Amino acid sequence: MILSASEALHGVAALLGDTPHLRFIHEAVTTEDRLVRWLGRLARRGEKRVIALYPTTAVRDQVAPTFPHLPGEVRAFAVDDDRPLTNTERDGARTAFTIPADAKAVCVVGGWWPYKDIPTIDAALARLTTPLHVLVCGTPLDDAVLTRWHQLPNVRLHTVPGPVGDQVLRLVYAAADAALVARMPGVGKESGLVMDAARLAVPLIVSAHDPELTARLTGESWARLFPAGDPDTLAKTLDHLTADAPSRPGPSARGVLDMNSAAEQTAFLTETYTRLTKECR
Repeated sequence: MILSASEALHGVAALLGDTPHLRFIHEAVTTEDRLVRWLGRLARRGEKRVIALYPTTAVRDQVAPTFPHLPGEVRAFAVDDDRPLTNTERDGARTAFTIPADAKAVCVVGGWWPYKDIPTIDAALARLTTPLHVLVCGTPLDDAVLTRWHQLPNVRLHTVPGPVGDQVLRLVYAAADAALVARMPGVGKESGLVMDAARLAVPLIVSAHDPELTARLTGESWARLFPAGDPDTLAKTLDHLTADAPSRPGPSARGVLDMNSAAEQTAFLTETYTRLTKECR
């Protein structure tokens, strides 16, 4: 595995590292200047020693036209560790956060980066007509927004500033009736939060920001979709959590998202790398 700061210098990395390698490209955000583009053209022959792994077709469709000579495959990055949350963890988490058993709670996990649609969540929480516990965990966060949420009449806010370890993260998910994921329209990279919901068996409330993801989740009993950027629909979905609560994801959720086990991922990476090294001889 070779790590670099650019998701574009595939050939350069292969030549400088002097070894074939597999490269997960999680997203394409770099705007290269003229010098970097020139280096990429000089090292184009090195692309034959790389296989790009795209976590979603949206990322592949964005990157592949720029690198027509770069071999690539779509493969989810997240893996299922076969450790869903237990009832004991759920009961303990509710106690830890002092959330009554009959109350409803959602978690908002992860840093508030530009592709996260926090403004829609912000507007939706202000429209709530029934009480809701909201667990926020991550870094960076916006203290001004959190202060506003704390003052909303129907929001009971719990904050866990990040970064946190796996045990604390499991505690946050375990205390929630659903994980809330809102992204800006058109964001098509893999959502670790959606994958977390599937592997931990946490119901999901997610924006319809990515057509492929929306198609996968439509009709699933453990997911509730709302139009991206629509706070009114999100507020209604949150208000109806008691009457229309999504079920917990079962073992089939992994297949819905094309998520593999750790053993399956290891086997794929090993076989793919072996094939690449043989082709490079």
